[in-house]
Amino acid sequence: MNKLIIFCRNAVETLTYFSMQMERSFAAWGYETFWMDFDQLGLSTWKLRQAAKENEAVLITFNFIGLSGEEELWDFDEEGNPDRSIWEKLGILCLNIMVDHPIYYYKALRHPVSRLYTFCIDRDHTAYMKRFYPGIPCAFLPLAGNLGETTEYRKGKNTASEQQNILTEAVDCGAERNSASAEKDVWAEESESQQMIQVQENYEEWINRPYELVFTANYVPVSGIEKQLGQLEPEYRDFYYEMIDAFIKNPSQNLLSGMEMYMRREMPDLTDSQLCEAMSTTPAVDLLVRTYFREQTVRALAEGGRPIHLFGKDWEKMPCKNPENLICSGQMVNSADCVQAVKSAKIALNTMPWFKDGAHDRVFTAMLHQTVSLTDDSAYLRSRFADLRAIVYYRLDRLKELPQLVNELLKKPELLYEIAVNGMLSARNMHTWHHRAQELLKYIG
Repeated sequence: MNKLIIFCRNAVETLTYFSMQMERSFAAWGYETFWMDFDQLGLSTWKLRQAAKENEAVLITFNFIGLSGEEELWDFDEEGNPDRSIWEKLGILCLNIMVDHPIYYYKALRHPVSRLYTFCIDRDHTAYMKRFYPGIPCAFLPLAGNLGETTEYRKGKNTASEQQNILTEAVDCGAERNSASAEKDVWAEESESQQMIQVQENYEEWINRPYELVFTANYVPVSGIEKQLGQLEPEYRDFYYEMIDAFIKNPSQNLLSGMEMYMRREMPDLTDSQLCEAMSTTPAVDLLVRTYFREQTVRALAEGGRPIHLFGKDWEKMPCKNPENLICSGQMVNSADCVQAVKSAKIALNTMPWFKDGAHDRVFTAMLHQTVSLTDDSAYLRSRFADLRAIVYYRLDRLKELPQLVNELLKKPELLYEIAVNGMLSARNMHTWHHRAQELLKYIG
């Protein structure tokens, strides 16, 4: 039987974009691929039943898309709860990548499909899964950089000397480095359609990029989340705000350690099962803290005199003493647009969605396109990249220093270019969706 790899599209644009890049790798390796189209889910379900009859099938999805009780994909019991899924009926192995903390997926994790492997993009999240859901296999799989559809590439196999240069020059600074034997298949074993190495810009080309600093994200006002918290009973609202204040004062703390300390203070006898359920009610805490720091970071730059090009909606609504430094696209942008913005800049800002031992795709997308990634750090990033070698770190507890940091970097364009090249070499050899697809092969067989 042939192996059929199933992906989902038209549920969440960003996750469809991730899936498209992995699908190209699996297709190049000779796998049959199938798309579950959430704009036509009924029709896709019918087609899947036909395709899965003659193939051993594997679903690769994100955030439990297709595994969350969708009507077309599940049978329901007398009480209206999801009972048995099409994946279980067809014996399909399900590989699910969670791009947020597991607290967001409590219901799906409490009632998982029978053949489920999960992947977390932060090692803290993986530890959370192993502690609270030991019966569900889970592994660490970091996010990856996005390639743009209109990016220029050089196709074809590298020569042996070029291959060796890529391996020896790639800077994964201060990190555990995979052995050459493990890395050398990155491009060597791909088909022609997959052999696309980003062309390196020379210094003269790079220095003429139109943007100095960009950020690709939407503005989400903190006030919107505060309205949700305001609807809670005062006792719960005050408790949540106490946790929020603690995270803001100590931004290096991860969600579990911070929340567990406060919850056990109030309820010392909590079992792990009860703690897990209690944490599943706190996504608003995570959302508010990450939203607060995203806003504060952009405001610190603008009010510190540093213009920043913002690709995403609603940034013009952010209160700012120097709105002239907020150069807004004024509209929602898709993933391909974000890639184009990043590859047109010298520096790309990232604010981590409270990943304290992982990385956001913005980090690797910037690197991949020879753009310096300016980001708050994490244990995972620190273990792989030394500051000012292939990446630049800033501190959430020292945001007032950020404008000066950017100004100093831009005064040293040759250093900035060196960081950008080092980052690109590392990302294209270790941090694309092709590499993540290679990791998933271990579970597909």
